[in-house]
Amino acid sequence: MAVGRFFVYKLFKFGLLLGIVNFVSATELINIFPMESYNQDVSAWIKPDAPDYKQSLLSADYQKQRLQEFYQHYYSNADSGLSPWSRDYVNSQLVKSESINIIQTERLVLAGFNNPIDVKKTAYGENYIPYKAEWFGKIGRNMELDKPVELSYTANKRAIAVDNLLVRTLPTHDPLFYSNKIAGEGYPFDNLQETAIFIGMPLYIIKQSADKEWSLVIASDDVGWVRTSGIAMVDNKFIATWQKAARKDIVATVAQSSLIDSSGVFRGMAYNGSTFPLANKSESAYEVLIPVADLKRNAQIVKVTLSQSDGVIMPLKLTPENMARIMRNQIGKQYGWGSMFFNYDCSAETKALFAPFGIYLPRNSGFQSLAGKTVILDNLSSAEREQYLLKNGHKLLTLVQIPGHILLYLGNYANPNSAGHELVAMSYQNIWGMKTNANDTRYVIGGSVFLPLLAQYPEQTDLMSFYDSARSKFRLVYLDQFPEN
Repeated sequence: MAVGRFFVYKLFKFGLLLGIVNFVSATELINIFPMESYNQDVSAWIKPDAPDYKQSLLSADYQKQRLQEFYQHYYSNADSGLSPWSRDYVNSQLVKSESINIIQTERLVLAGFNNPIDVKKTAYGENYIPYKAEWFGKIGRNMELDKPVELSYTANKRAIAVDNLLVRTLPTHDPLFYSNKIAGEGYPFDNLQETAIFIGMPLYIIKQSADKEWSLVIASDDVGWVRTSGIAMVDNKFIATWQKAARKDIVATVAQSSLIDSSGVFRGMAYNGSTFPLANKSESAYEVLIPVADLKRNAQIVKVTLSQSDGVIMPLKLTPENMARIMRNQIGKQYGWGSMFFNYDCSAETKALFAPFGIYLPRNSGFQSLAGKTVILDNLSSAEREQYLLKNGHKLLTLVQIPGHILLYLGNYANPNSAGHELVAMSYQNIWGMKTNANDTRYVIGGSVFLPLLAQYPEQTDLMSFYDSARSKFRLVYLDQFPEN
């Protein structure tokens, strides 16, 4: 893990947004991409009659090593661990260097959004009306950025999510859009929506807002503001009990399900890719641990039951059959920018897809490109990129990263929409839409789909290919190999 990576991500994300706004200014036209020509049945691409359908694509030892990495991110409290309960990790997020820390970063982000001079950077609410200075001022006062903050790890600031939480760049539920007349802006691109944190995920509280409604937290995958009501404090006793169960086994959800405790109380939803320590196992169900808050906002542990159809013990053997099982529960779900509405975007999709197999993926596409052996094809032509993937892609284990997007390579298949039936790379991805070469129009897909990577799409010939050499990045990430240091 790169030290202070979320500092980098916050500032990069902000700079990228401004860069996009400055680059394009044409009126956006929204069209729906016709998906009718592309079979969305999982069995059409991961075939049950294939000879390797039930064969593992990864060794058991490799998956165990990956699971240990997963544990370090979500369950460890060792000083040198990688979770928000780990001293070194927390310190790396609080202070990036001698010249910048988390509070200074928050000031920069707030000031950057409040730019009334350039109309291309005007911030809008959901009603298409620009926010006024008073709106930013109210948020800034609530952030209390001049109030002293402890910029080193303190054990009594460890916490855990007791509800599913949306992580916000600023402490507000209000969305912040740029003009819908700019290609790639407007709904759904709420620039304040970062990601989601699921029940049971470890946290570290940096500070609270003045009104106490919001807490600025360090999570395993982000730094941002969450609802204070959705978190509870943990101590050494809680962590010891939590870890003891997790060291034995961890259960990952592969289908959305309700978390109902032994008293019949609904405790929240378990979304795909959520993980919980295992308490007990029966023939048909798993009893798992989840945290709840007591009246003093301290975390307590209760047990809930998950059907074995909704959860698996990690690491699930990575076979085409098991990958197909998970995809069937995710295919066709709506796109969720930054996990908006607890739906998934491209990197949230791949993260949830590989979690049951014990493979930890960071939250955004740029960092996911470092999660395995990476082959950089940035300087190749479009045709060379395509041929390299067709020849060297590892089916179900290769991520393809382009600027701002990531997808999973399924393998090579005959093009279903070509008389010549030439081989094309098939992908699984969660995607908002495809842009034209002129970058002035979006063809919306808006969900998780099977989609071939074509040099040109017959439905709309001016769509930019995923291979297009105009894309500054084109990288393959082999998840069956560890990153090269």
